Amino acid sequence: MKAELNTSERLPQEWNDWVATNIIRGVQAETIVQTLKDNHFSDAQIKAALSDDSKVAANDSKQSIRRLPNNWKGWVATNLLEGTSKNSIAKVLAKQGFSPAEILLEIETASKSPYLQAGVKATKLLKKREWLLNTCDDLAKLDPGYNQQIEVIDTPPFEVFIKDYYSKHKPVVLKKGIDHWPALKKWSPHYFADTLGDAEIQVQFNRETDALFERHSDKYRKSMLMSEFVNMIENDGESNNYYMTANNTQQNVEAIRPVLDDIGDFGEGYRQLLDNDAAFSTYFWMGPKGTFTPLHHDLTNNMLVQVCGTKKVTLIPAWQVPWLYNDLHVYSEIDFPNFDLKDHPLMQHVTPVEVTIKAGEALFIPIGWWHCVNGLEKSISISFTNFNAPNNYSASFMEAQG
Repeated sequence: MKAELNTSERLPQEWNDWVATNIIRGVQAETIVQTLKDNHFSDAQIKAALSDDSKVAANDSKQSIRRLPNNWKGWVATNLLEGTSKNSIAKVLAKQGFSPAEILLEIETASKSPYLQAGVKATKLLKKREWLLNTCDDLAKLDPGYNQQIEVIDTPPFEVFIKDYYSKHKPVVLKKGIDHWPALKKWSPHYFADTLGDAEIQVQFNRETDALFERHSDKYRKSMLMSEFVNMIENDGESNNYYMTANNTQQNVEAIRPVLDDIGDFGEGYRQLLDNDAAFSTYFWMGPKGTFTPLHHDLTNNMLVQVCGTKKVTLIPAWQVPWLYNDLHVYSEIDFPNFDLKDHPLMQHVTPVEVTIKAGEALFIPIGWWHCVNGLEKSISISFTNFNAPNNYSASFMEAQG
């Protein structure tokens, strides 16, 4: 009969459990031994832990080592992917009350997972692309107009616009592009009430009840008469609670079609205007002073045309997406401009630029440029994407997203 081991020659029970668990998982004995040595156990304790009697005893204990909850498993994996040291991860887990053996088992299991190893490869590729974005951003800043002041120019020939702005991914404010539109002289909330007052339209309503109203825009659709909507705009004062937006355009095409004859090409030759195309490629916006569209980016190049009133647009270059906490689709988790650098330190690298567009002016917003929009007055805007240039990038984005 073998002599009974002294207590001092035994590992703590949780470490015995850890040894048994790893033996069952097929971890090599050399790896187990080295880990125990790294944790300052004696040769006698390690030998005892690897003996048949100890393995049986540990196995009989039903392996009482707890596995981390899924939320902490995800946290461990995320930090390993980001290159956080194992010691740093372990310290955080220890503060959460997990034992050394539980922490070690989870970190080593995650580190050796082929799923995580595949994720490491993808993360390295992502970091390389972020490096390229950061480099492009640094180089683009050599142009003072890139993120310090948006150029304001008379609308140039389309070929010049393509060469100097569209192809360069560079925003610009264009004047005199719609001087020939009857809408510039005719459109106002009153005009829509007089012309289309009995038309049923759809608006976004009760937006102020939800901080994430734009993400949840489908929940805030309401039908009403145009005259009712205009009455609110004219009499309720400053508000972000109701707004007729691009998200409502598809449902409002027929209602507003009679006034679309008041608009046409932008400049000369900027837009593809096929039969009925004006209705289906023109996005309509109307609301009171105080409307706000939160920080996001679009999947196409857009021209935002101000027909009535004034808007302030805050732009952030597309290259700066690695710092913008893009948590869902085209949205950022940042409540811009109301954020705290303590919570979102990467925002210190962001260089927003503001521009105000008045009636008769337009802002070219390149694809991927982040922006938020404030209505400084009662306003009516349209935006269009049907340039006489390639712009079908949203389709390839959706394919990439699966």
